[in-house]
Amino acid sequence: MKTKRLDLSWLGKRHFFILAVIAILTFSGVYALTSTAACYPGSVTNRTCYRGYFSNTYDPWGDNVLPEIKNGQALPTVDVYNADTLYGALRAAYFSGNAQRRTGAAFIYNTMMGNDAPGIGKNVSEAQWNTLYTYLKALDQAGKVDWYGNVSADVNSYWQGPDTDDDAYYGEFKNEAGIQIRDYNNNVVYRLLRRCANPIGDSIGIPAPQNYTLTPQVNAITPTEVESGAKMTVTSSVNNVGDVASASTQWEITQITVKPGKKAPHEDEGPTASGQAPCQSNGGAPVGNYFTSADATCRNAAKGSGSFNLGSPSQNLKPGVTGWDIGDVPVGTRICFALSIQPRSNTDAQWGHSKPICTVVGKKPKVQIWGGDVNVRGKIDTSTSTKDVGGTQQTFGSWVEYGAFSVGTNSRFASGSGLNGQTDNSQTAWSKLTFANKDDTGADSFGQYTTGPGFPPVPNIASFFSSLSNKQPVGAGNDISGPGFGYTNGSPIVVNTANDFTIGTSNIPAKRSIIIIASGTVTIDGNISYANGPFSSIQDVPQVVIIAQNIQIRDTVGRVDAWLIASNTINTCYNLVGNPTSNKCGALLEVNGPVVTDRLLLNRTAGSGTGPDSGAPAERFNLRADAFLWANLQAKGGSKAQTVYTTELPPRF
Repeated sequence: MKTKRLDLSWLGKRHFFILAVIAILTFSGVYALTSTAACYPGSVTNRTCYRGYFSNTYDPWGDNVLPEIKNGQALPTVDVYNADTLYGALRAAYFSGNAQRRTGAAFIYNTMMGNDAPGIGKNVSEAQWNTLYTYLKALDQAGKVDWYGNVSADVNSYWQGPDTDDDAYYGEFKNEAGIQIRDYNNNVVYRLLRRCANPIGDSIGIPAPQNYTLTPQVNAITPTEVESGAKMTVTSSVNNVGDVASASTQWEITQITVKPGKKAPHEDEGPTASGQAPCQSNGGAPVGNYFTSADATCRNAAKGSGSFNLGSPSQNLKPGVTGWDIGDVPVGTRICFALSIQPRSNTDAQWGHSKPICTVVGKKPKVQIWGGDVNVRGKIDTSTSTKDVGGTQQTFGSWVEYGAFSVGTNSRFASGSGLNGQTDNSQTAWSKLTFANKDDTGADSFGQYTTGPGFPPVPNIASFFSSLSNKQPVGAGNDISGPGFGYTNGSPIVVNTANDFTIGTSNIPAKRSIIIIASGTVTIDGNISYANGPFSSIQDVPQVVIIAQNIQIRDTVGRVDAWLIASNTINTCYNLVGNPTSNKCGALLEVNGPVVTDRLLLNRTAGSGTGPDSGAPAERFNLRADAFLWANLQAKGGSKAQTVYTTELPPRF
């Protein structure tokens, strides 16, 4: 606001008191233009000083562009602090019905949009107000508006008063609280004083939005075949389509854990979904529960912020997470990852989400060999799993209780029960009885104990029993514990012969032994179980020996108390159809007796669970003492076992 510059030389002393009273009254409502104030050179917005923006009328009288409304400010700090509140204040002034406020709001609109006088005039349409909002909002989201602090310039503005009802500029330096707007290259383009809403400085006008739209996507999750407790890597990217790099954008990578047989929320949607923030409780996002459902939970895997350059994908910033522990979850659980960003464009402050990319938790079935060694004329190649169990990192895998001998390389297979409760993931720590565990140079090397020709021969169990003369064909029944099968221990050995033969559920009583030699395939469709002791002599120990080209075991069989000798193949789940899953062949198989075969197909999928059950096997082969005692009985024919011998051995150097 300003007053007209007056020549007071004609006043005498008698007018001094009246002038003083007028000055006091006037200063309380307006400010006086001091003798140092002057017109600016040239023009501002196509107007010279004191010339009305809309009408070009000369009028040096003035007041605030907008009247003060709170705390001595026309644009109070407590009420105007972002694009929305500034826009709201200007709209409220425009539609207030007050001439000063309406003209001031139109003046600010025109100058803020960079319009030279008279601009679009005092009538601002709804579409024009919306355009201003779009411009302001984009700048605010880009961090180009300084809402607090002082602004300064040599040119000020004012309302010319009710007679003229226009706004104009004049020369006066100001430095006080205000709002300062920069363009996208950080050049100051507009300044408003908070006290009076006066635009100051030469009005360049705010720039049109420099648009960008962000589309997040998860590019890959590795590995794609995972176990419970696996460590995963997630790579993702963001497409930025538009004119400029994005404003500072927050991003989150979310793990969605879905119950077996269910799908992640929004898994079947397009590239982006609705604008709610993921994982409100765990992800740190301010609002929303986008991934919550009855079948799924989620947690934040990684988060950060930054600006995404133009590109599809943007090359400067690619969110990701490495070595992420998915948790100790049941087999069949779907593990999904999604990338979320906010804001998703320069005009939309909502969250944008990628389509979840998922995999299904499987298992690596394990095998255990108790009571003896494992001898392989090829290589031993199994797998291990490492996971956190009760706060301790443990390694689980397949193992033999004693020695491991192989012609080829022994990889990830433990000897000496080395993976029973192991916390060290180094094979050296759990291969103490692997022959050999050093190469010729002394370096760690597992397997390659000897060459094929030098490998110890397989015990010729089939030849021994085939050579016996007391043979009888097998009857029609398949319960081998019934009449017509086997012989009583201590009596002459009877060998049962067949081509192909099926064995059902059989409970072998004490003192009974059964030898079956088949020229074809023996199928085991039910449990074969020995009677429990206590036994008073070796002759009480029952035993079953099965010799065939192929031996196949049904998925429902959980226990086989027998020697299994196959010249071709032993299959632990012969009725498997298609690829193995946790719902197929899912019962533990325990074989109690020696196993000799040319090819062993371990098709069971049991075990490998969660927590302490993570190392549970799918198959367990147990060479128990009863097999040795019974073999000794067949060799010596006595009723007692001599278990102590004295043998002279050469000295060890």
